[in-house]
Amino acid sequence: MPWLKTELKGRGYDVWVPELPGNETPNRQIYNDFLFSKGWDFANNLVVGHSSGAVAVMNLLQDERCPPIKTAVLVSVWANTAKANLNHGGLTRERFKDLFPQDGLNLGMIKSKANHLLFIHSDNDPYCPLEQAEWLAKQTSSQIIVVSGGDHLNYKAGFSELPQLTKTLDKNGWL
Repeated sequence: MPWLKTELKGRGYDVWVPELPGNETPNRQIYNDFLFSKGWDFANNLVVGHSSGAVAVMNLLQDERCPPIKTAVLVSVWANTAKANLNHGGLTRERFKDLFPQDGLNLGMIKSKANHLLFIHSDNDPYCPLEQAEWLAKQTSSQIIVVSGGDHLNYKAGFSELPQLTKTLDKNGWL
């Protein structure tokens, strides 16, 4: 989301947009080790992830090395691989087998590590069912924004910006 980086830098924020290693086959342990090895201070910050990157944010929050953060924004997230449509568009479930913890997400810990969680999801995402994002939002007592006709909310779907994200963060005082 290059537009978000530009927006936040324009507001005086330090912004880090890491290229997660091996992102073709997401692995929660490799991601977390990489993120914590770079010296970025996650404490009291805004952390944003899209798709498998949104799941990576939840995994980050579950890691004992992660301090409490201010806000996590989870765009086009899903709750588990078994119920996602990951055999669509050339993807395979096997590709995502190391993204989720074996015993599932610890939603209590995720909620306790972020002052605020914000979910943004499309009503017609071909990969990640809206029902999963709605379930995650409900389980964590969090706000969800549903974008009509947004597909996977990425550049390929025609979304180079998500003004709903910054408007909501501003409105709630989370920036």
